[in-house]
Amino acid sequence: MNERKIAIFDLDGTLVDAPLWLGILKHHLKEKGNLFSLFWFLISHMALAPFWKMGLIPTKKYYQSWGRDLSKTMKGIKVDKAKEIFNWITNEHLLPNLKKNVLARLKKHQEEDFLTILTSGNFQDLVEIIANRLNIDFAIGTELDYYPPTTLQESHPSNPKKVIPAYYTGKIIPPFCFGQGKAEKVKKFLSEKNLKINFKESFAYSDSFFDLPILEMAGNPVVVEPDKKLLEIAKNKGWQVI
Repeated sequence: MNERKIAIFDLDGTLVDAPLWLGILKHHLKEKGNLFSLFWFLISHMALAPFWKMGLIPTKKYYQSWGRDLSKTMKGIKVDKAKEIFNWITNEHLLPNLKKNVLARLKKHQEEDFLTILTSGNFQDLVEIIANRLNIDFAIGTELDYYPPTTLQESHPSNPKKVIPAYYTGKIIPPFCFGQGKAEKVKKFLSEKNLKINFKESFAYSDSFFDLPILEMAGNPVVVEPDKKLLEIAKNKGWQVI
């Protein structure tokens, strides 16, 4: 089997300059739906921000909590309805905020026959929609937990059966696609696809120190508007900085 070269792109802060939570906020306010879950998520996590800034809460723990609990904003929403929401967020919030210089890198890799991967801590179904729009080969995100469709028992033979469609529980299906876990999910995915990868000639793009395991997978790591810790590492290792 011939080896393939891959180009891995993080989503938030790397390919797109707009956080998912803000897109969910815009949508839920517009539709006036799921506002209690949305505001409870925002208030509870923003209340922790001062403690994080003072160093009382580790950054990793704070980011993980924020990312994992974002699933609560989808609690009770039907899976079919969620597809409409994710398409709206993609069209109205994410795609208009693509970073043109990083998008140009993506297109160049596609022209050079790289396998492209979009990976994010965000919802798998949403990441797949964005990947499809940008002709990215694979999408790897965080799976949302849901209650499967159920059929209520007939109370009388003449009554039609009532089907309750699948809807989200407000939780994720572990593991959360973050940090080392994100790199492990990518490696597992490639293994399951039985793909032989030339990692030395592959590329990885991210803005976050917590994506260091992803960046170190590739022979050509590229940091995009990196946070302070990642910028320092990139300079020490001679990595390319956008």
